[in-house]
Amino acid sequence: MRQSSPDPLATVTTRQVLLIAIYAAGVSVSTGIGQPSLASQVRVVQPGDDAQFQLIEIMIDAQPGDVIQLEEGRYEFDTELTLHAEHVTLRGRGAKKTILSFRGQRFGAGGILAQGRALTFEDLRIEDTAGNAIKVHQSEHVVLRNVHVEWTDGPKSDNGAYGIYPVECKNVLVEGCYAKGASDAGIYVGQCHDVIVRDCFAEFNVAGIEIENTIGADVYDNRATNNTGGLLVFDLPGLNVVNGGNIRVYQNTVTNNNTLNFAPAGTMVSDVPTGTGMMVLATDDVDIFDNTIADHDTVNVLIASFHITQRPIGNDRYDAYPEAITIRGNRIGRGGAKPTGAITTVLTPVLGRTFPDIIYSGDLNPKYATDGKLPEERRLHVANNGAATFVDLHLDQLTPGNLLTGKYRVERDASGYSSKRAAVPGVELPSFPDQVSHENPAAKVYHEAPRLLSQWNLFNQPLHRQVPSDDVLPYELNTALFSDYTLKYRFIKLPKGRAMDFETAEVFSFPPGTVIAKTFAYPWVEDEQVKLEHNETRQRLRLLETRIETRIGDRWYGFSYVWNDEQTDAMLALGGAVLSVKATDSSGTIVPHAYPIPNANQCITCHSDDGEFVPLGPTARNLNRDSPGGEGNQLSLWQAHGKLRSLPEDWSAIPKLAAFDDKALGTDERARAYLEVNCAHCHRPGGSAASAGLDLRIVQGHREKFGVWKSPVATGRGSGGRRFDLVPGKPDESILLYRLLSQEPGVRMPNLARGLVHTEAVDLIKQWIEGIPEDKSTR
Repeated sequence: MRQSSPDPLATVTTRQVLLIAIYAAGVSVSTGIGQPSLASQVRVVQPGDDAQFQLIEIMIDAQPGDVIQLEEGRYEFDTELTLHAEHVTLRGRGAKKTILSFRGQRFGAGGILAQGRALTFEDLRIEDTAGNAIKVHQSEHVVLRNVHVEWTDGPKSDNGAYGIYPVECKNVLVEGCYAKGASDAGIYVGQCHDVIVRDCFAEFNVAGIEIENTIGADVYDNRATNNTGGLLVFDLPGLNVVNGGNIRVYQNTVTNNNTLNFAPAGTMVSDVPTGTGMMVLATDDVDIFDNTIADHDTVNVLIASFHITQRPIGNDRYDAYPEAITIRGNRIGRGGAKPTGAITTVLTPVLGRTFPDIIYSGDLNPKYATDGKLPEERRLHVANNGAATFVDLHLDQLTPGNLLTGKYRVERDASGYSSKRAAVPGVELPSFPDQVSHENPAAKVYHEAPRLLSQWNLFNQPLHRQVPSDDVLPYELNTALFSDYTLKYRFIKLPKGRAMDFETAEVFSFPPGTVIAKTFAYPWVEDEQVKLEHNETRQRLRLLETRIETRIGDRWYGFSYVWNDEQTDAMLALGGAVLSVKATDSSGTIVPHAYPIPNANQCITCHSDDGEFVPLGPTARNLNRDSPGGEGNQLSLWQAHGKLRSLPEDWSAIPKLAAFDDKALGTDERARAYLEVNCAHCHRPGGSAASAGLDLRIVQGHREKFGVWKSPVATGRGSGGRRFDLVPGKPDESILLYRLLSQEPGVRMPNLARGLVHTEAVDLIKQWIEGIPEDKSTR
């Protein structure tokens, strides 16, 4: 485990040492490192060996009004880049001049992950990310302009899912962008409000451009060619934005989208027929006009209910039927000459070998239909599309499971498909809000943080023994986050005379000035010894990092300290680090391991509640257990010593999380406890993966919400060819287990802080899935 170099930071990569050393010295350099300034700046990054770490540091330090300027050249990154900021621009010198390559990516789920307000990304190119190229989530006022993304080996199922990917955002402009090679959608807008996508070009993706569960979008003057499906407008079940609508699709050129579908099997987009021009699935109020849609082997325009997917819904609020769809004044032709895929098997006996240009599934929502007709404001309107041919399949009896045996009543005359309704309103994006006048509060905290762990006064000397100071509370959890078989030691330091407040369901309420610390360690390997001070020649543990969470005012902040080889202290590493270590798993097997330490911006990826940093572990149900010293229940002890207030007198009212490895307990409660601690910090309302609609909190009792028969939404190759997150009785068909087993960036879950497989947990989850009862009502 110990490196041969005498350098106390020898286990940290050379470039990362430079980064840490700069911060330790408090040096201000041209990359923007140093004391934050209220004045906006242009922070310049040149390509080179240190570019990744300079850029990470600048993103951490970004102030309102800053422009992060990436100069001309090629940049090589091996980790996801994370930005949490307001009024910041990330700019290159042009999509052909500034190239960000992630071909050698080892850490993180994608290329750029951003969250904030008034963010602009422009004039750069992103290549070969392990997952999504650029994801902006839970943000307001977003511009993606002249951003090109590509997977350079061509269409492949193991390419990243999405190229341009704003999700759960408001007021979004995607302009002049280009996407190629995405295994799901090249340009994807999901669960957003008020969006414009214009002047973009998508080719050789599965879906060229996709608008999903979005309310208010104008999609115009774009080109989509050589994709599997050119331009899709979808509403899918199980998402936070239940039903989208008010979409205008106009003046686009959508031609020759006949590339064989290369999406990973099981994903929703894998159901899109090869050779589809435009497709509207289950979305209401869509106006398609003045487009050129031609030369698609299967169908130029497909309007269908979600039932054609033959997937379960599990949400009573979801509207599976497309209504108030207008197809008018388009140039549509030369479609359906060589239909392919599953739809061909089903429809060729009905339609013949050549399919019409426009196919409408025609199954009507029984909630609104009377005598086989919808009210005028909900009807399909088809008019003035030249010589385009048409068919309504009238799949009135179509329900999940009977697509092949559904009752088809073919109607080819489009003349009766007209209605009078109010026009779909256009989208007007507001100007960017005024720039905030204050500095980035996180950057100020980071710059004022102690450079050495010893300065926090958490431990008695020698520090490596992890003996807490008198005013520091050690604590343990019933079930802990798995971090590559590291051992962990947890502590809370409260301000003098202050106490934490009991909360039944959420993390306890802590007073300003609270510090929560967690040290990660591995056992020493037998043949690797180090001489420590105080004449100790060997210790049981090799300390790797100590993570600090501190509450200042009404906000929390987090960052890490890296331990030196002598184990005398740990140094602040805001930019993160990668340690070359030897990990020891529970069976005693020793494996070489690149242990990643997150940078300060990455911390909030997991510790996020609607973009605000929050602690994760100290909840009542996870703290309700014996104290580390065995003196009694740690909640009772804290109350007795004046450290905890409002503890209920009725202990039966205090929940208790199961220990996942306690085989005396039931499989269900153990598995749900493990998922709560290891997955639900992201997969919950307000979490960074909330857009997936998967809620793995133990309090979530809705089977579909925690994955049973739930179709994947943004999984990409993480589906492993599986169609559902959890299939009762069939762990090998469940996406959740597949991702826990994976060690690949962009596939494994959790995607941060884990590189090894947690074998014991995998066995538990497998046993749990085997025991999930089948319930046909959820399908």
